[in-house]
Amino acid sequence: MNTRGITLRELMELSVLGKAKVISGEQGLDRVVRFVDIMEVPDLKGWISEGVMLLTTAYSIRHDPSLLTELIYTLDNLGAAALAIKPARFLKEIPQGAIEASNACGLPIVEIPPEIPYTDITQPVMELLLGRQAMLLRRAEEVYRTLTTMVLENSGIQAVSDSVAEFLKAPVALVDTERKIIVSSPADYDWAQSAAPLSWNIHVDRRTVARLLVDKEQLDDMEEVGIEQARLVFALELMRRKVAEDTEFRLRGNFIDELLTPPLPSRHEVQRRARQLGMNPEHKWEVAVIEGETAPSEETVNRLLEREAKKRGVTPHVEYRSSRAVLFLPTHEGRRFTPGGDAEEPWEKTLSGWLQDKAEGLSSYRCGIGTSEYLWDIHTSYNEARKALSIARRLGQGPGGITRYEEMEVYHLLEGLGGPGFEQLFERKLGKLLQYDQEHDSNMLLTFYHYLECRGSLIETANSLYIHRNSVKYRLERIRDITGFDLNDPREQFVCHLCLIYYYLQEIGRFGRFQECRVSKSNINMG
Repeated sequence: MNTRGITLRELMELSVLGKAKVISGEQGLDRVVRFVDIMEVPDLKGWISEGVMLLTTAYSIRHDPSLLTELIYTLDNLGAAALAIKPARFLKEIPQGAIEASNACGLPIVEIPPEIPYTDITQPVMELLLGRQAMLLRRAEEVYRTLTTMVLENSGIQAVSDSVAEFLKAPVALVDTERKIIVSSPADYDWAQSAAPLSWNIHVDRRTVARLLVDKEQLDDMEEVGIEQARLVFALELMRRKVAEDTEFRLRGNFIDELLTPPLPSRHEVQRRARQLGMNPEHKWEVAVIEGETAPSEETVNRLLEREAKKRGVTPHVEYRSSRAVLFLPTHEGRRFTPGGDAEEPWEKTLSGWLQDKAEGLSSYRCGIGTSEYLWDIHTSYNEARKALSIARRLGQGPGGITRYEEMEVYHLLEGLGGPGFEQLFERKLGKLLQYDQEHDSNMLLTFYHYLECRGSLIETANSLYIHRNSVKYRLERIRDITGFDLNDPREQFVCHLCLIYYYLQEIGRFGRFQECRVSKSNINMG
């Protein structure tokens, strides 16, 4: 049954219209009639509603019947359903131009015998229309009751989806903002084969969180009402899921705090609570700390992490503290990356992609990563990530980079040695170079450090210092002259590299802070 209204074809079957006839525009007999109105003036704009069947005696255009042609086109543009005329009294006959216009645009002209009063037409038509609308309201109430009962009984989003699909007699799916399927009915339906499904946004907290897809060409009135009810119920289900996820997130955050703060819970307790919170204790976990001058965008980090979590099938966690984001990243022990294998890429590579993608807005941040540990030892990875960042910062590594603790571990050990021995070695090897820098306000030490860090590459050294390669060559010649070193001697390179690293790792002491030793790009470019 068509619930969008009553078609003109159905109306013509009423007994009161038994003597009426369609004289033109037969292709429009399936137009839907929603209202019946009577025309008193030829000016229709502003008061004609879509779906109206207009009754007229043509009295207002009796002196110029040619206006009927224009009237036909106007009604069609306004979405009218039909024009019913009693032509005998004032028009005598319907102009040929109006008939041609009716056939051209598909707006039916119905000729009504003059003896039929308007009330004999309007009353049964409106009764039929109102009866259909009452049926629509009753059916809408049934749909609403069924779906809301499902929500109250916590039947689940799949049951709601199945009910909506059964009501619409069409496949239904709910997809997230990245068009990944949240739920589908049938569950195995191939949505790639659906060329242009109907779709509606689903909102939660004034944000679009999903889209409802229906693989159907069009919906009738009753189905449209059902869709509105379905959108509301899906929004409630997604909100329920969000509340549950937020609660679980807070509980995970509390659990993580306990794992990072002594006294630490026992291994058995960690395993038990981790399973309750969906954090697989069988996985190895890496901690990554992303920091910058300001706090990273929580929306950006959450979105990237959620997308990667779905891809990997794991449940990571993120905490925001001061100007940093702390990420707790699990890896399937059996799927860890191996060179030449087909396992998932390491988190280090994923995070590097985030920081190098300027469109994501994280290129001004740096990241440190600790070693892989089980949950009960995750505090170790957290401390390592912070140490890696600290060392990288003092060694002058700029934003947009990833630093693994394994790469900095020897530097951390070197930092702990200290004592006068290293100071004496530095003074003996590089004291003259430091004195030259202080007297000439130059950057020979810094150049030598970057040269050794770049494994003797003039181009990479120049890029690191933002200067020309020839400036690097000139400085290296001055370094040879001042120190008397053979810069190609591996042993001299090793010893000097250790001394420079030790020098720049000193935050407080007679060497001062590394940041104070660095100069602006403009000063560096002076060569």
